[in-house]
Amino acid sequence: LTIKVIPLFEVHFLLPMAGNLCAWLTPVLLTIGCVALVINLLHARKVNKSLSDDIENSQAELQVASVDATAKDEKVATLTANVNTLTDEKNQIQEQLNQLTAQVTELMAEKDNLAADLEAANGAKKALHEEMDKLHNQLIAAKAAAGMPAEVSEEKPAEGA
Repeated sequence: LTIKVIPLFEVHFLLPMAGNLCAWLTPVLLTIGCVALVINLLHARKVNKSLSDDIENSQAELQVASVDATAKDEKVATLTANVNTLTDEKNQIQEQLNQLTAQVTELMAEKDNLAADLEAANGAKKALHEEMDKLHNQLIAAKAAAGMPAEVSEEKPAEGA
């Protein structure tokens, strides 16, 4: 280990510099600290301004969203009322359709009954015409056998009569 010996005149020369160093170092450090505080203050103001703008934008967006939500709620209410009205109308039309279907079913049954009655009447008419033809032929044969002149025409009566 070596110890360096500093002569006395050099120590005396260093002491005023050390005092001089403290004299200007403290104000420089204080100035740097103040500049740092000012920069921090300006940065904090900038961040606060940015946050304040963000809050205002968010509040404006919230108000717009609230107005939109109110308008959409009113539209939903209107559409719900329309759906209910249309459902009621559909139910009424369905009821009318059911009634008309029942009437059509009744009319079809009545038509079938009338068709059966008409067929029976046509069968009876045909049987009556056959009976009439048979009686007409018997009348002509009886008159011919009796030697009477045939006043009855040889023609068969019309089927439609």
